[in-house]
Amino acid sequence: MVEQLTAFVLTCLVVVLVPGPDFALVLRNATRGTRSAATAAAGIMVGNTILALLAVLGVTALLGASEVLGTGIRIAGAAYLLYLGVRAFAEAFPRESKTPGTPKNPNPPAAREGRPLGGSSPFVQGMVSNLLNPKVAVFYLSLFPQFNFAPLPPLAQHTLMACIFLLIALAWYVLLLTGIKRVTGFLARPRTRRMIVGGSGAVLVGVGGTILTKTLVSA
Repeated sequence: MVEQLTAFVLTCLVVVLVPGPDFALVLRNATRGTRSAATAAAGIMVGNTILALLAVLGVTALLGASEVLGTGIRIAGAAYLLYLGVRAFAEAFPRESKTPGTPKNPNPPAAREGRPLGGSSPFVQGMVSNLLNPKVAVFYLSLFPQFNFAPLPPLAQHTLMACIFLLIALAWYVLLLTGIKRVTGFLARPRTRRMIVGGSGAVLVGVGGTILTKTLVSA
């Protein structure tokens, strides 16, 4: 059991630490300050908790067994990531007014305090992105059955694995937010903000486009 537990923890670390859409969203919202980044991370953790609960109850496995539902979820997730990515590009590189005499605004509307990035709150962005993230669903569907923590019963095993994954994810976001807090001033610079928001948009579009292409090809 100790060997299985060690292997599972290492697997969770790889899944959590590899950058993906969730990391891009947190970093993107970090350009507005630690609070926005923390709100996005909170939304991601809520999404993680919901998926973990569904996995423990067996709902995730039932959804994975349905090809139609699985395809629909992947397409919806890819579409949402593409939407957020396109919005990020629009916010990083806003159109300049062509009206003569209109002064150039160094701070685009999306960057002003109080305006959420992507047309919705950071919490909603994080939660919806995580709920529709195929990587997390695949983690629960494909990896949970690979580990055996006998003599614990199956329900207790899945509950333990879900709790371990959530604790590792929570620890990662705490460390990430601590690092972000130290460089808030740097992230708030207009040029840095534009680079980060544009870069995160490229990641979101790239991941969403890849998921959508693979889903449509395999359909």
